[in-house]
Amino acid sequence: MIEDLFIRNKMWSDERKAERVDYFQRLSNLQNPEYLWIGCSDSRVPANVIAGLEPGEVFVHRNVANLI
Repeated sequence: MIEDLFIRNKMWSDERKAERVDYFQRLSNLQNPEYLWIGCSDSRVPANVIAGLEPGEVFVHRNVANLI
């Protein structure tokens, strides 16, 4: 099971690099979010994706039942 995650991660990484060679270099310099997203811990909701933001553009805090 864990091996499957490593395989999927490698595939994802290869896809990102194929789309944009400097993807990970750019990402390492991008941690400067303007937004704080407080949301439910539901794994079906990728906060940056549904907000139309790249990784590093939003700081995400997740909790059960979206409680503050």
